Amino acid sequence: MKKRKIINIILVTIIIIGIFFIIKFDLVRRIENKINQQKIKNEASAETDEFELITETFIDKDGNEIVVEMRKIVVKDEETGEEVMMYEDTAEPKTINDYLYKGTVEKIEDNKVYFTVDKESKNGSYFCEEVSDYQIIFDLSSYNTEVDTSVEYFVCDHLTLDFKDLDSIEGLKKLVGKYIRVQDGKYEDYYTGEEYKVLNFFTE
Repeated sequence: MKKRKIINIILVTIIIIGIFFIIKFDLVRRIENKINQQKIKNEASAETDEFELITETFIDKDGNEIVVEMRKIVVKDEETGEEVMMYEDTAEPKTINDYLYKGTVEKIEDNKVYFTVDKESKNGSYFCEEVSDYQIIFDLSSYNTEVDTSVEYFVCDHLTLDFKDLDSIEGLKKLVGKYIRVQDGKYEDYYTGEEYKVLNFFTE
């Protein structure tokens, strides 16, 4: 009987010490963190294995070689609905600023879009907060969208409407009076360090 009491006391003491260490050193959280970190590594490894990676070498306007790593992806052709294989760059550009506005296109004249903002996000988030109405003017003539076909690797600005390239301001005139979203971003190319601007108009 005495031995059983001693054993019980030892067991209780061990349990108390174990609980103390779990609380003191937060062992459960540490174990969970280790498991989560390993899970993330496994998922990242599986994702890398899933895509076929290739490298291509291009020459920029200054005669420098640009080695670009690309992964194979499959996308759906909007016109035919068929799946098409293509390659996309794995490198991400550096974001200088990324603004999102919601509001109404008031007018378009002299290659400028007059836009009244009532919601905005200036931290790269897609969640816009309400603001006091103010006007912002997008000067499309300040965007250099020309494609230099004489150079293999070049950097230029981008103007799009619902993810499609804008050939001229005529494509935007149908937006006058409509409530839309505008993404206004400035980025630095990963390979050359050149800055470029992107202005996207969304009606959907």
